[in-house]
Amino acid sequence: MRPSSPLVRRCCRSLRCSERTPRRQTSARVVALTALAIVMAPSAAVAQTKDPAWQWRATIYGWLPSISGSTNLPASGGGSDVNVDVGNILDALDFVFMGQLEARRGRWGTFSDLVYLDLSDTASGVRSLSISGPGGAVTIPVDISFEAGLGLSGNSWTLAGTFTSIERQGFELLTLGGVRSLRIDATLDWTASGNVGSLPLIARSGSASAEPRYWDAIVGVRGRAILGAGGWYLPFYVDIGTGDSDRTWQTSVGIGYRSSWGEITAVHRRLQYDLESGSPLRELGFSGIALGLSWRW
Repeated sequence: MRPSSPLVRRCCRSLRCSERTPRRQTSARVVALTALAIVMAPSAAVAQTKDPAWQWRATIYGWLPSISGSTNLPASGGGSDVNVDVGNILDALDFVFMGQLEARRGRWGTFSDLVYLDLSDTASGVRSLSISGPGGAVTIPVDISFEAGLGLSGNSWTLAGTFTSIERQGFELLTLGGVRSLRIDATLDWTASGNVGSLPLIARSGSASAEPRYWDAIVGVRGRAILGAGGWYLPFYVDIGTGDSDRTWQTSVGIGYRSSWGEITAVHRRLQYDLESGSPLRELGFSGIALGLSWRW
């Protein structure tokens, strides 16, 4: 039955309008919130991209490297240079400390690496020679005893900036550039004595010291390759540089395990310096296994 009274019809229209009004208001609110979310979402994403949180990692290494090299220390009193094979004389290691600190924010980062060393040892030996006279008729034995003590202390410090060039699932590669310094305090004490046949030689002794400083610019790469989903990975590092030294380079490769609190690594590391011929240190190299423990925050 349709209402025929105009008043009834106006009341019915009023009721139908009152029923539709809340729906229109709700729809308007939904549309407004959706538009606001669409507008704000890119802004939030951009803000997150431009301002990511800093990520830190500190590493302490236990490193017992083998040492090779040679010195060219000026002898006291203006004498000739004294050349020593460091690999033959340094068998004792007093103290070595190695640590790294790394900070990253987005694709950019920086890291610092410090190696401090304190080494000293003494070597001695006897060498017997035969000197043939004219025509090989006369042979004179020569016995020479030589004893030397060499001490080295100092540090190698690397500071570099990094940029994440490749970041994929299972692989990460960072390019780096920076500087490396080498400070060495070298001291040599030596004594030589012996005889030529039955004639004794006058004992000779002396000392030499030098405190060279070297600064070099370096470039290189570092990164890691993930081995499956169990936390194992292969870390690697390579750099090369020049400046005060003819050339310096460093390599490191090994295996690591990452957990929720940090990382454990075992790497073979080599740090090499090739210096000028007239330098107090002509060459110096460190090579060996390093065990590291890292914390992240």
